[in-house]
Amino acid sequence: MAKLYDTPVKAIRKKCLDCSYWQPKEVRLCTVIDCPIYPYRFGHRPDEETLDTLKEFYSENPEPTKGF
Repeated sequence: MAKLYDTPVKAIRKKCLDCSYWQPKEVRLCTVIDCPIYPYRFGHRPDEETLDTLKEFYSENPEPTKGF
């Protein structure tokens, strides 16, 4: 029997691919770090080091610049 849904992490990966016009290289080069699903864009849970780096960045930059 086929699954009717993807796991949440696989769904996030599909969303990132959709956002980057289905180009895996563009997902890797993504610069939208204020996106809530940014740490999960590779289709797996991020490690603690990555999460700590993002938390440190957000503590230093509470409102990342948007646009130009």
